[in-house]
Amino acid sequence: MDFLFLDGEDPLEFALLLMRLTNEHMPCGADEEDCVLTMTKWVWRKHSYQRLLKTRMNSARLDPRHAAYDESQGLQVFLEMLNRAHEAHEVEIALASLRSHVTGHLSEHCPRYKFRTTKAWINRREVEKKFLPALAPPCEEVRMMMAAEFLTEDVLARELEYERECDAILDRALDRLTRLKAAKRGLSLQERKSFHEKEPSRLCNQLWAALLEVKDV
Repeated sequence: MDFLFLDGEDPLEFALLLMRLTNEHMPCGADEEDCVLTMTKWVWRKHSYQRLLKTRMNSARLDPRHAAYDESQGLQVFLEMLNRAHEAHEVEIALASLRSHVTGHLSEHCPRYKFRTTKAWINRREVEKKFLPALAPPCEEVRMMMAAEFLTEDVLARELEYERECDAILDRALDRLTRLKAAKRGLSLQERKSFHEKEPSRLCNQLWAALLEVKDV
């Protein structure tokens, strides 16, 4: 089955969702299975959208240019990046996650030219000594205000519009599945009625003639 999974998404979770919806709707035939697959895709997409929103909000909290920036979290991430850094350019990337007053302080007190090697330059002591002790994690009210800087009315409006579009597709897929099932039930009843109305000998003769035609071919 061809389906686009985003980085970090688990195809097994998608397969489990497909299994759950298949057990719920019991599709019969390729057409009904396609309806259930469509429903699975768009339920999955709704969940994916929420994961993307969460990722974007976390990115905003680590972006020093964004109003939702969390300086306490940004410093912690900066220290984690220092632990993994081995080259000067990796330190520069880590510095980009800090606000200007922090980078300015580090440039003044820990300039690169004072250290013989990159390894000696990469240290946590100045940040841990100068900034972390005085910077407590924001309280719940402040975190809500920071989240509001990301979850603006425009973002919420786009989310609601996307959910409406997904729900409309799900409704159409479910309606199509319902109509297919109803049509098949009606067709099977007609076929059974037609079978009983025909003479058994006539029906057998028709089947036998069809078999002979296949054999001749």
